Amino acid sequence: MIKTTEEILNQKYMSAQDLKVIIPSLGINKCTEYIKKIQDEMKEKGYFVPETKKYLALTKLVRKKFGI
Repeated sequence: MIKTTEEILNQKYMSAQDLKVIIPSLGINKCTEYIKKIQDEMKEKGYFVPETKKYLALTKLVRKKFGI
């Protein structure tokens, strides 16, 4: 099931696959890299970082980084 951009932007957390849906021109590896960078930022700011198989980052920080 493919999520819409609106559904993704309303989620609390976003994965690299979600970022790829929002910005299709980015490769999946680049998306994963960005999510990891944002996770590092989350750790610095004291936010909770989910420990899951998929890398997840706060949607609000992803939106801020990319100006969405």
